[in-house]
Amino acid sequence: MSKKTATILTQDELPTGATTPHVSPLYLSSTFIYPSVEEAQQVFEGKKKAFIYARWSHPNAEIVEQKMEALQTTKKTKALAFNSGMAAISAVFQSLVKPKDVLIVQGNIYGTTVDYVNELAKQMDLQVYFVDFKKTDEIVRICTSHKKVKLFYAESPSNPTIECYDIKKLAGIAHQYGAKLAVDNTFATPLLQQPIALGADFEINSSTKYLNGHGTGVSGIVVGTDAAFMEKQLWKIRKLHGTIVAPFDAWMLNLGMKTLNLRMKAHCENAMKVATFLSQHKAVKKVNYLGLKSHPDHALAKKQMSDFGGVLSFELKNGYKAGLKLMKKVKVCKLTASLGTTDTLIQHPASMSHYFVPKAQREKFGITDGLIRLSVGLEDVEDIISDLEKGL
Repeated sequence: MSKKTATILTQDELPTGATTPHVSPLYLSSTFIYPSVEEAQQVFEGKKKAFIYARWSHPNAEIVEQKMEALQTTKKTKALAFNSGMAAISAVFQSLVKPKDVLIVQGNIYGTTVDYVNELAKQMDLQVYFVDFKKTDEIVRICTSHKKVKLFYAESPSNPTIECYDIKKLAGIAHQYGAKLAVDNTFATPLLQQPIALGADFEINSSTKYLNGHGTGVSGIVVGTDAAFMEKQLWKIRKLHGTIVAPFDAWMLNLGMKTLNLRMKAHCENAMKVATFLSQHKAVKKVNYLGLKSHPDHALAKKQMSDFGGVLSFELKNGYKAGLKLMKKVKVCKLTASLGTTDTLIQHPASMSHYFVPKAQREKFGITDGLIRLSVGLEDVEDIISDLEKGL
């Protein structure tokens, strides 16, 4: 029987027996015991599957990894859980990229990812092209002029401009030129969008955000189509760098995932109402939300996603000063740098999440000083709107 999404998220695969727990236990053990020297030798030789050391793998990590694999509509995938979203992202780069390689990276992505790519480029003498991924002609031109294009790195919806990119088309171009496509799917989660089903080689989630959903732990997950690559190259990087998710954070992540389908539905409903309110307000210059029919990417998002997500961004007519005033006045909306939790979070990307991105680079891709990002929570939507209205 093929299990439905809510069942996958809610139930844990646990060994059966007289002492089987109802909820998966928290395994606070750094090592695991073997009944004999012979069996231990078989485990270390890879002839028998068992846990060895919590830096290599542990039961709490494996539970969330199996759920992420089960959520994929494309089967035969492998998931690995890391101790942060950036650990997951950096592991993908490190597993693929060699000195002198060429990378094509979407321009309007998470600020720390941009900072990481810029640093990696210096260390490994990489040639990195930050490109508007809607300009596929430019991508093709770069690919035809370089033999060592190794990776396309995309983020859809983008953070914080909330744009949507044609994953299927990007995957086709990447594979035509022998490159891999990795997609940061944090804003959508596997429930709203399936990058691997659309042709991507890797789906990355900062599971700190919606998958955990409560702001109670830091983690990241990579899902890949090539199980052998994931189990050897990517797993080895995680093992050697010590970047596996901690048992407690994995345990909290699993608890959060149990309600992911209910939360995402409510996040999307509230975000649509807030976006509609903002789009009709006289103080608002522009609203970026894929659910609005006025958004240039609305048709693509409707085709590629099952819903439009819980994050939006907007600009006020009086720019940064008006935004500063708004963020000082709001009470329901909390001023912080993260997203995807049950409460509504507001932030100013230029001075927070994208502070380390050079001003010219971020403004080139629409991340202006006046842009405000809002992660719409699960409060009564009238309270969220009233809070914003007072600030506006």
